[in-house]
Amino acid sequence: MTLHTARPTTTDTLQGRPLRRGDTLYYAGDAAPSLYRLETGLLRAVRLTSQGRNLTVRHIRPGDIFGEEALHGLNRSHQIIALTDAVLVPLHLEHLSGPELWDVTRSLSDQLQRVMTDGVHIQDGELRERIARYLLNLASSSLGGSHDDGTRFVRATHELIAEGTGATRESVSKLIGEMRDDGLLTPAYRCLTLTNEEALKVEAGLY
Repeated sequence: MTLHTARPTTTDTLQGRPLRRGDTLYYAGDAAPSLYRLETGLLRAVRLTSQGRNLTVRHIRPGDIFGEEALHGLNRSHQIIALTDAVLVPLHLEHLSGPELWDVTRSLSDQLQRVMTDGVHIQDGELRERIARYLLNLASSSLGGSHDDGTRFVRATHELIAEGTGATRESVSKLIGEMRDDGLLTPAYRCLTLTNEEALKVEAGLY
């Protein structure tokens, strides 16, 4: 379901617009009348590859301003999906002040740096190394959490990990099983506990 991007009401501006986990904000090809600022939650930008697979090209975190197609008068270039419940605020260009436009520039610059880093993570190294990096990244996002003993976990499916690492779900499932057997992860339904986070960091090439 696409959420229409009508001009925000006062309530939208003050309280934000809610988005439920799994909802699509907009699809590739939709009109782009506004920017958005994410207040809470985690979103991902998805693009369909020529092989018909979804590829996660960008994660949108709280404070990020996105929907930059509106700056160029272009249609949306990808699909935006909520990975968690989220709240966002539409930003219409004609209502932005000078300081707010500077905030847009700074946010997009910060995200560009993140996308470049994430791109290296997706392309560099063997798939097992990329999975370890991706899980550590997600553990610090709204998809992450901690058990009572302090051990961190990530709420993610094998399909999500595959789309975030440029791999197939089958390959990811096989390696998740190997990492479980090696004591790095403890898989559960839609959840992966980072059982040995130090070893994961070594696997990810962070040490």
